[in-house]
Amino acid sequence: MYKLNMATIRKSKVGKYTYWQIVESKRIDGKPRPIVLAHLGTAEQLLYKLSKGPLEQKIRSVSHGAVELLYKAATSLELPYIFEQIFPAQKRDGLKVGQSLLVAALHRAISPGSKRAFASWASGTSLTEFINCNPKALGSQHFWDQMEAVNVEQLAAAEKQITLKLIEQNLFSPRLLFYDLTNFFTYIASKNERADLAKRGHNKQKRHDLRQFGLAQVVTKDFLLPIFSEIYEGNRTDKELFIPFLTRLREKLAELNVSLEEITLVFDKGSNSKGNFNELDQKNIHYVASLSSAYHPELLTVPLEHYREVALGDQSLPCYRTCCEVWGKKRNVLIYLSEKLRQGQIRGLTQSLEKKYALLKELKNKLNNPRAHKKKQETVQNKLNEILKGERGPELIKVSIIDQGNGRFDIDWELDLLACLYVTEEIFGKKILVTSQDDWSDAEIVNAYFGQSNVERVFKHLKNPYHNAVQPQYHWTDQKIKVHTFICLTGLLLSQLLWKKAKDLGYTYSIESLIDMLSDIRKADIVTLTGLKGKPAKVSQLEEMEPELNKLYQELLGSF
Repeated sequence: MYKLNMATIRKSKVGKYTYWQIVESKRIDGKPRPIVLAHLGTAEQLLYKLSKGPLEQKIRSVSHGAVELLYKAATSLELPYIFEQIFPAQKRDGLKVGQSLLVAALHRAISPGSKRAFASWASGTSLTEFINCNPKALGSQHFWDQMEAVNVEQLAAAEKQITLKLIEQNLFSPRLLFYDLTNFFTYIASKNERADLAKRGHNKQKRHDLRQFGLAQVVTKDFLLPIFSEIYEGNRTDKELFIPFLTRLREKLAELNVSLEEITLVFDKGSNSKGNFNELDQKNIHYVASLSSAYHPELLTVPLEHYREVALGDQSLPCYRTCCEVWGKKRNVLIYLSEKLRQGQIRGLTQSLEKKYALLKELKNKLNNPRAHKKKQETVQNKLNEILKGERGPELIKVSIIDQGNGRFDIDWELDLLACLYVTEEIFGKKILVTSQDDWSDAEIVNAYFGQSNVERVFKHLKNPYHNAVQPQYHWTDQKIKVHTFICLTGLLLSQLLWKKAKDLGYTYSIESLIDMLSDIRKADIVTLTGLKGKPAKVSQLEEMEPELNKLYQELLGSF
């Protein structure tokens, strides 16, 4: 026989969680016992039950496609393993050094930003699905500390292992390698003595007011895979860097068991000098390079009837081939004529002339200002020389200085139409190439040089503010600059591999478009509270996408 009492609410502690229950006290065989009538769940669940009802869904979606596929590209090259073996094992915020470098590389590839911006970006992606971390803990200090643990020897070892992996997977053919240099401006203060690499020089982004560092790079013909890079001081010229870089390239290729006889190095005229060509001759390294027409004007006067059409895939170009002395030795020379190149040079010349006209007009107005100070003719001439310098200014624009007496001068100018006609019709559109590959056909030589645009496109990617950018670059020491650039190049390599996968599948998107499209693929976590008992149900699924994008995504997934 038992007696029924009123129900009460009781809390129950299970582990670190507190739950609430409705219980009744009953006497069974004369002894009081609490009988659970209903489990109410946590206080939050009870509040929801009382205020809103028995069902709630919380949906949160994050960018998924680009992170997932770039991480798969990394694992296909075994980068997580390579980084773990080479870089220090120290942990910060749950990540080893190699893991921190890899997540930073993914950040640079998808959405370049400062290390401070990483947490915000990562929190909006599915990154934690692939690398277990708390994005909010990964601030700028995290990356600075992890980068500080890396030395130059470890970076070189990682680059070597990555290249070996490319060779193993038949992604690297040494037959044609493309060499070029560029520079990146920094915000390093003039008084900072901890960054010997950062110097003032001719900046290719026109930021001559800032210190810069240079990047020399060799990439493959197919899919622009970077295989060797070196950072150098920002005030050094292309010509003086060629031989030291060539020496280190030879050493690297030897480590990879690649014979120098297998390669042909393709480079532009910026690296031309007699010493550099002598070095290539002595080392028996084959090359295809461009020559400056200023040093070989006689080649530009060859009549067009001596040219012959050379088929280059779906197009053809007039070409003229001869043998002449270049840098103290008879060498094979080929000239090709491209209307596309000519039109581009004409557009560039037009823009240059317009700028010079504007500067000349500005100078004329200053000279005619009644309040202008007296000047010497030599001063006016020096200013004119500065305005006309470069891009055929002195050759095409004829300026006369008018002495008005008493230290007053005026200027007039006109375009030399005959000279302009000669330049645009007889010089523009012609490119002079020199090669040691005497047995190659005209088409092989021209196609090899056309591949030089590959490395230029790599640099274009590295200066793209939306993907793979080296900038913004806020590091103040040589060591940090080198680690930061390694991270950026790793991101670029992963992007290039993903791009190659898409190309192999028949897609023609650019790298930038491909990453943008994949970033639009979002993954949603749907948390549903269906009652007050048990844990909330959680389901993850991709958001609905266009059929074309879904097809691209599924095929890329299947390619790894």
